[in-house]
Amino acid sequence: MTAKGISVAWRHCLLAFLLQLTLVAGLPASQESPQVLVLMSYHHGYSWEDRILDGFEEWGGVTASRPVLHVEWMDTKRHREQESRLRFARYLTEKHAGRRFDLVVTVDDNALEFAVQQRDMFAGTPIIFGGINGDPNQITAGRPGVTGVAERFDLVRTLRLALVLHPEVKRLVFLTTADESGAGIREHVAGAMERLDPGIQVEHWVTRYLAEVDGRLPDLGNDTLLFALGSQPQKEGGRPFSPEELVAYVHARTSRPVYSDLDATVGRGALGGYMNSGLENGRLMARMAQYVLAGQRPEEIPIVYEPPQALVFDYRELQRFGITGNDLPQGSQLLNRPPSIFDPEYRNTLLSFSAIVTLLLLLLAGVLIRGRILASRHAALHHQATHDDLTGLPNRAWLNEQLVRGKWGGGQAMALVMMDVNRFKLINDTYGHSFGDEVVSAVAERLAGIQEGRTQLIRFSGDSFVILRRLDDPMYLADLCDQCAHIMVEPFHVSGHRLSISAAFGATLAAPGEIDRDRLLREADTAMHEAKQERGNHVVVFDRDIHERALRQFRLEAWLPNAVANSEIQVYFQPIVDANSGGIAGFEALARWQHPELGWVPPPEFIRAAIESGCIRDLTLGMLRSASKAFKPYLEKPSRPYLGVNVSVSDINAEEFPVRVAAILAEEGIPAERLVLEVTEDMLLGDVGNVTQVLGRLRELGLRVAIDDFGTGYSSMSYLSSFMVNIIKIDQSFVRNLTTSSSDQKIVRAIASMAADLELSVVTEGVETAEQLELLQQMGCRLLQGYFYGRPQPADSWLGDKGLEFAAYSTPCDAR
Repeated sequence: MTAKGISVAWRHCLLAFLLQLTLVAGLPASQESPQVLVLMSYHHGYSWEDRILDGFEEWGGVTASRPVLHVEWMDTKRHREQESRLRFARYLTEKHAGRRFDLVVTVDDNALEFAVQQRDMFAGTPIIFGGINGDPNQITAGRPGVTGVAERFDLVRTLRLALVLHPEVKRLVFLTTADESGAGIREHVAGAMERLDPGIQVEHWVTRYLAEVDGRLPDLGNDTLLFALGSQPQKEGGRPFSPEELVAYVHARTSRPVYSDLDATVGRGALGGYMNSGLENGRLMARMAQYVLAGQRPEEIPIVYEPPQALVFDYRELQRFGITGNDLPQGSQLLNRPPSIFDPEYRNTLLSFSAIVTLLLLLLAGVLIRGRILASRHAALHHQATHDDLTGLPNRAWLNEQLVRGKWGGGQAMALVMMDVNRFKLINDTYGHSFGDEVVSAVAERLAGIQEGRTQLIRFSGDSFVILRRLDDPMYLADLCDQCAHIMVEPFHVSGHRLSISAAFGATLAAPGEIDRDRLLREADTAMHEAKQERGNHVVVFDRDIHERALRQFRLEAWLPNAVANSEIQVYFQPIVDANSGGIAGFEALARWQHPELGWVPPPEFIRAAIESGCIRDLTLGMLRSASKAFKPYLEKPSRPYLGVNVSVSDINAEEFPVRVAAILAEEGIPAERLVLEVTEDMLLGDVGNVTQVLGRLRELGLRVAIDDFGTGYSSMSYLSSFMVNIIKIDQSFVRNLTTSSSDQKIVRAIASMAADLELSVVTEGVETAEQLELLQQMGCRLLQGYFYGRPQPADSWLGDKGLEFAAYSTPCDAR
């Protein structure tokens, strides 16, 4: 090591030691870990940023509390438009709502520019940057609380060295991209050339993609050096190559020396020089971050304009151009250099190695035996860790290993299908978990029928499986989807039970060489949940529309709890009309929500979001309170109309629900006999004992129960008496084709007759035409609801309505 290198090393050691003392003294042991947001300008797999992140995550080994890192990728290499940055800003705001970051770390220009512009999101939060090619002050624009590491490619020294190593050179060609990053590089080149021999000819090849220079690369003359800098795709619209891939690409197409600015490119085609080191930049940023988190102001930490560099060369490239080690600067490192006992650098090492080999030969027999035992044990442990005990199939760990390490695909297109058994929880709840395990095994055996040489089945989790298949042509994905759609059609026979089991399948596709585990699993899972919304066996292939719907669902679930808490859900009333008198006998309260960005959201959509986000019970109670408040003006009507409010299955299964209902009725002054709770048939098929107990307590309050959407669920005569139902609401699906369908007429007539025998009131939904009204009256249907009488309107709209009068008769709430 040189004297200068020893001095730098001692400075780094001293800084680390002082920092460790500062952190230990400044932070209490009980303090929570700091929260650090790391913004990466490009995408995972872009080596320059990946190496910076690796260096930062090492954290230097100090004893202070290690921060929690939240890493986000902006992907601006592939998505440069401003709209993408706006979407990213909304994504960050929603994902990290309520979280306060102690520090923001940015990598490359785009991330720093984004962080500085987000004044509301990062107000007062210190920023440490890295990878800035140029003057960072032009980006920070005087923003306080910012420091970091400026990217430094020592082009002058590298050029001087290259001209010494290649004295025949009279022409320099710089290959750069036609974007802001390329512009910064060209500006840096211009500054460097002002300090060099003006007799050297400089030529810039500014390209949008590499195919534009394919024909020019082989024609570079013997007096030319090529500098390949930055990152760009091979063809228009393609994936941007990393710096290593770019250097390898041009190296394969020219016989002239290729130079670059990153140490990672040496060994991939670059000859070498004074190179930027992403790993060292990341380590230096981590040390600066430790100072800031220990309480030091960023303004007190100078921006580093001379970060550590690597003086490294590719031995094979040096040999190709007749350059020896004596021509290189002192302290140069050589990659791909074959060891030689005659080389002083390797002599002591090889002699020591020979002595060690001699000693090892004496122990070889024992080592071989021990090695075989350990290898066998390791193989057994590895198999146990990567395979499922129940089915013997590879498990999620195996899948991650295959996709992350690129073992699966073999250069072909690949399909990934995620499959989940429908209503599996019901099977476990009905027959027990041991029986559920037998079902899983039977499903795995059935799915094995589509396995062949190019297909692998994985048990992903409880009742979820993943299917991998290599595809010679992406068009063959349709064949796999067809197999999935039919594989579960035949019934299963498990422990003497004949079961019809269906499943939802979500499929996605990866192009050759573009296997991204996180993307594939995310897209397949999203498509699978889309398929869950359809009954039976259903296969959905991921596309952009599904992604947009999933993003919309995510945003709804993020907004909805606040909307419920802030009473943003509006109450609309739809009248229930007495067909004999034409007057209003009651109202059904319906929820309506106008999202501040998405506009009016359909009720099924935000109700599903309420269930997924866990705020359905708050939504129900909020609707009950708002509807009761809006219903007060109708209490004085002589006909005593009733108020119908829908409740969810989680409400019915909650023991405290009757107490909450009673409290709301008392606070709002609504008599219990004027309230009807509407439940669906599916809600009454869970824990029968608990449902009976809850509904019994509700009955004791004096309110009534209606079965909504009657006939569409698991209709049973037993619950009409078991749960003391008062009202049956005939679903609109039986009324839609009533005038043309004799079967629908028979069903409606039968329900009306049965209800009359059981002394139950009947409300018929979906009445839209006069012909439907006439038929329903003939069948004895007295209470009607539908667009024929009016669409849902704000709750107070019906107070001044002159077209419908309040029915003067005993309301359905007076039924048993």
